[in-house]
Amino acid sequence: MDVLSAIKKRSSCRDFKKTQIKNEELDCLVNAALASPTAINLQDLKINVIQDKNLIHNISQECFRLMNEKTKQRMQERNADNIFYNAPTIFVLSSPKTVYSEMNAGIVAQSLCLASESLGLGSCIIGMAAPAFAETNPNNLKNRLDMADDEYFCLSVAVGYANSKKSPHELNRKQIREFY
Repeated sequence: MDVLSAIKKRSSCRDFKKTQIKNEELDCLVNAALASPTAINLQDLKINVIQDKNLIHNISQECFRLMNEKTKQRMQERNADNIFYNAPTIFVLSSPKTVYSEMNAGIVAQSLCLASESLGLGSCIIGMAAPAFAETNPNNLKNRLDMADDEYFCLSVAVGYANSKKSPHELNRKQIREFY
């Protein structure tokens, strides 16, 4: 699949099969993440690949524990009992704090999502895992991922085979400002 098709076809999956992705697919995703550019070529982002069901469950449960009622209600409306929508593979992107950390994580997240789409996999970028790793959370899970003291959670990406697929959002040309 060419990259423009992947961009146009991709939408966030919130309904994953429990079947684990193939090792070949995982290798492709890891290589896509590693090939992603970073600002001033820092290459300091850590790409934590999680396929351990218990660890995924623990992260999700800690997030639910810290979630406000409005977000819990939204998750209930989506029939989600797991913030990763039961995806079997999770990428947690973490980094030492720099002015570029979040941008670099966004670049890698998009690379993972587009690579997933090209492989016929579903994906969803999930920022709501942040509280589980926050320094202010006495139960933070940083040590479960061997995160350094100066390292913090940036983003996570859930990946797996989709049970269902939603249509991509409509393109809105009103979002474009053109200067010639």
